[in-house]
Amino acid sequence: PILPHRKMPHSKKPRLTGSNDDAEASSDARPNLSADEFACILGFLPPKQIMCLRRVCKTWREAAKKTIVPIVEFNVDSIDKYNALTVMVTAMPNLQQIKISSMGARHKYNDGEDPDEEEAARTANYSIHDIEILSNFTKLRILEFECAPMNGRYSSLFEFSLLQKLKITWGMKWDLELLSGLPLLEELHVYSGGVTGNINSLKALKDTLTMVSIEFSNNVNGDFPVHGDFMDLADFPRLKVLCLKNTAVTGNLLDVDEHHFPLLEQLRLPHRVYGGGGHEFYRIAEMTDFIHKLYHLIQKRRNPKLFLHWTWNLSEFSPDWYVSFCPQLPFSIELVKAGPRLGYRWFGIRDIFTEEGPPDQYCEINWLDQEPERESSDYEIYLQ
Repeated sequence: PILPHRKMPHSKKPRLTGSNDDAEASSDARPNLSADEFACILGFLPPKQIMCLRRVCKTWREAAKKTIVPIVEFNVDSIDKYNALTVMVTAMPNLQQIKISSMGARHKYNDGEDPDEEEAARTANYSIHDIEILSNFTKLRILEFECAPMNGRYSSLFEFSLLQKLKITWGMKWDLELLSGLPLLEELHVYSGGVTGNINSLKALKDTLTMVSIEFSNNVNGDFPVHGDFMDLADFPRLKVLCLKNTAVTGNLLDVDEHHFPLLEQLRLPHRVYGGGGHEFYRIAEMTDFIHKLYHLIQKRRNPKLFLHWTWNLSEFSPDWYVSFCPQLPFSIELVKAGPRLGYRWFGIRDIFTEEGPPDQYCEINWLDQEPERESSDYEIYLQ
């Protein structure tokens, strides 16, 4: 049989609430942030993300220009990175940390003043890139040059009023006097043969410097053009680390008293300083006399760690020097610390060039402090 036709019920459509005017009102209710406010938000993001987000709209593009970029290293170690840096000059100029490295084979930065002529001729056909664009980043706090292909002097790279940390490894020529253009500098790290000058120039930064490390400063001629008296820095109130190895700096370690270098925690001085690391004495008696005077200085400053791992040597021109079949004659001396007790010992150094013979030979320790009481906690530390 044929079933009678039955009318199917219509499905109910959901009723729309509100109107177009309501939607527009809702859109207007969203916060309309200014470029300055967006800049504050972008300031929590790394440089790469900021550069991407600046493409969203005009407001965000303006915000990127105003953003104080977080202290995150941007290492210019390729042509792509250098090209990005040239865009950042206008798109994101408030970088706070930049590292300049090698960009690859046959690429270099433009020569500065007084370039090395041989190097300039050797690299004449290289692709040249402008290093002076760095001067546009006026908010820099950390700047590092690591084996950057630079030749000559670049005075404009020492004019950053907010810079706090400068590290130079090889590369350009420069003089310590240029550091006066960095009035807020706190840390100076130098491992370069291009630096010259008197450390007295650092007095311009007396109230800000906490670290001075110049570990390699001889030039191609073998000269050490960084000179001066290390005691010129004795009244620096914030200096914690002073390392002047491989410089022509002089002075007398025994001139230091308890009022000098008030916050010093680490000290490394060249052998040209009387009593500096590796200094050579003319007589054995002078060495033991020096150790006892140094001990009195340590008692005043109460910081023997400053001089641990230092060694002092007898000069081969000393009348006390003699030749023996033993390859490790005990003509070197060092401090020894066991718990609270301090002493010194003589030892012979193995030939580090031929690596022949037995290891370093150590003599008996000559104690400067009394042995701790056996009942004290220091005694167990001393025995260990």
